Amino acid sequence: MMPACASPIADERLIDYWVGDQPADAAAALEAHLFSCADCSARLEAVASVAGGVAALARQGRISGIISRAMLNRLQRDGVRVRQFTLDPGETVPCAAYPGDDVVVTALNADLSGVNAVSLRVTGRGDTLFGAIDDIAVSAGATSVLWATPGAFVRSMPSQQLRLTMRSADAVLGEYVLEHTGHEEH
Repeated sequence: MMPACASPIADERLIDYWVGDQPADAAAALEAHLFSCADCSARLEAVASVAGGVAALARQGRISGIISRAMLNRLQRDGVRVRQFTLDPGETVPCAAYPGDDVVVTALNADLSGVNAVSLRVTGRGDTLFGAIDDIAVSAGATSVLWATPGAFVRSMPSQQLRLTMRSADAVLGEYVLEHTGHEEH
């Protein structure tokens, strides 16, 4: 029996490596470890098998929340049909989901320099809280936060205005508006 790895690679790093979200130097160091460590290589294989299921989950409408740019790219490479809307602070954008859209991704651009985490609040009609996500980790150099919602859920929503507010611990980083057209109108 082989001894367990003395310095196992964190699951988050294995996931980032698998989806291609690692700088080249970090990826090279990780690969060197993987070539010499059967334990971490087996864990990476498990990550790969789970990642293959992520596209299937997205097509089933079971992917929701904040995703990385690498995950978005991976979903698109795996054939998931993604409709994307990109907003700058203060911008209002018309939006809808069409038959065949597996996932709707809203990219919220903002000045995220020096920010480690943000929160996102989404309100609908009458300032009703539609959703809230706290403690969203922000990678160094990030310029946007990506919010994924199942296409089927978006299609089921009535026409309405959605207000999105992204905050850091001490400031509003951006306010955005989606003018959603419900399925009944297209």
